[in-house]
Amino acid sequence: MTDIIKLMQQRQSCRSFSDKPLEAEKIVSCINAACLAPSACNTQPYHFYVAHAPEAVAVAAEYCKGDKYNKWVSEAKAFVIITQEHADIPAANSEARKRDFRQYDIGLAVENFCLEATAQGVGTCILGLYNEEKLKSNFRIPSPKSIALIIAMGYPAESEIRKKQRKPLEDMITYLR
Repeated sequence: MTDIIKLMQQRQSCRSFSDKPLEAEKIVSCINAACLAPSACNTQPYHFYVAHAPEAVAVAAEYCKGDKYNKWVSEAKAFVIITQEHADIPAANSEARKRDFRQYDIGLAVENFCLEATAQGVGTCILGLYNEEKLKSNFRIPSPKSIALIIAMGYPAESEIRKKQRKPLEDMITYLR
C-alpha cells in the first residue's frame, strides 16, 4: 500500500476539535497544497479567505451553524472560505470554453488541502451548508463572488480513525470491451 493511500485512509471529517491553537503556517501549507492541484487550462478558479483570528472564527462559526446542522463548528480553530472565481480559458481552447470545469477544479484543490492537513495532524470538515450572504457581508467578500465550500479546521479532539464504509470495488468498476 502506498503512502498516499494510507493518508487517504486516515483522512476523515472531523467534527470535534481540541482547544489547541492552530498555527497559521499549517493553514498556509494546506493552501499551498490546494494550489498544486490540477485545474482546467491551469486557471485555478478559486480564492481562499482565511478566518484564523478568534473574532473572525466566531463570526464564521455563527454563519456556518443552522438550526439543525453544524452545531459543533464553534469548536473549530479556523475556517477557510473558498470562493469560485472566473476561469479565463484561452480562446484557443474553444471546446473547453463551452464547459464549466470550476467545480471539479475546486474539488481537486479541496482534496489536496485536506490531505495536507491530515499529513500535519490537523482535522478538517468540508462544509456545504452556511449563510453565504452573511458571510460575504461580514468578511467583505465581493458580492459577485460565490462561496463554493468552507473548510473547518483544528486539531482533532479524538485520535480514533474511523473505518471507512465504502461500496465494494466490484460494484464500482465496469470494464469496457
